[in-house]
Amino acid sequence: MKKGIVIIFLLIVSITSGYSQQKTSSSGWKSERQSVFGGVGYNFFMGDLGGGKGEAAHFFGIRDVDLACTRPSFQLGYAYRCLEQLTARAHFTYSMIHGDDAESANIYRQARNLNFKSNLFEFGFTADYYFVKEKRISRFNTFESVGQWRKKISAYFFLGFDAIMFNPKGKLDGKWYKLQPLCTEGQGTGVVMKVVDEYSNTITIPTEKSTYKTFAFSIPIGLGVKYSLNNKMAISLEISNHYTTSDYIDDVSSDYYFNYEQEGITPPNELTTKFADRHFDVDENNNLIDPSAPYKSGHMRRGNSGYNDAYLITMICFHYKLPGSIFNAKPKYY
Repeated sequence: MKKGIVIIFLLIVSITSGYSQQKTSSSGWKSERQSVFGGVGYNFFMGDLGGGKGEAAHFFGIRDVDLACTRPSFQLGYAYRCLEQLTARAHFTYSMIHGDDAESANIYRQARNLNFKSNLFEFGFTADYYFVKEKRISRFNTFESVGQWRKKISAYFFLGFDAIMFNPKGKLDGKWYKLQPLCTEGQGTGVVMKVVDEYSNTITIPTEKSTYKTFAFSIPIGLGVKYSLNNKMAISLEISNHYTTSDYIDDVSSDYYFNYEQEGITPPNELTTKFADRHFDVDENNNLIDPSAPYKSGHMRRGNSGYNDAYLITMICFHYKLPGSIFNAKPKYY
């Protein structure tokens, strides 16, 4: 009798244990909800300054990337796995962005002769959807057979919302100057300009009634691939395009140069007119003429206000999974 009770008891324990292990295995990701990550990469500014040989590209315009003006980016963040295929991330990113017409292969951009650099601080959130699921790696299977590495690969796309801060500076005679206070496009005057375009048409263009803000928002959209090194650590490669709500990250937006003297207005700074128009002449063979002969103001585009600024970031990140959180207890069997 006693032997029968013991056998029944052992069977119950065995069945219960097996069920618990199966249940935990199917929802094992819940014990790995939290992680922290850090990354380093490069950014490619896509605004009015610099760029490739052809016409300006927009959206994911890889062809307009100017490799000479790429600069580093750094990132730190926290991730929480809401669902098996959905992760929410909070991150802080610091980037050094740069654009220079002298580095462009386009003769007309070289003739514009403008440049800028800026520190860019970005804080925001993204939602990652794993269209290739991130699989749970057992801590006991550190050395796996050949071919098992495929199970360690996952892929995702993400969409987010960020707040950004920037402060463009321009270089003149070897020194860098803050551009926003100079009002290089007549910001703060509210004047309606009358200018003649390249087709001899008179166009009226209103200037901004206030200086532009050095605070804006961006929407990052991107793709990522992750590789699990073990049950705690992973490495990922991401590429994303950040569309912003500002067209002044490089201090350039308006179609035409604002002539303070012609409008009878005193510039806010003696450097304003120097940074507003630094054009060179271009001859009939599309060659730059001596820089001592600046391009005639008011007849050539300074920027394109039809599109806001954007920037691409390519980032390599290292991820580390945190132990069980207060939201969910660590499972007994795993």
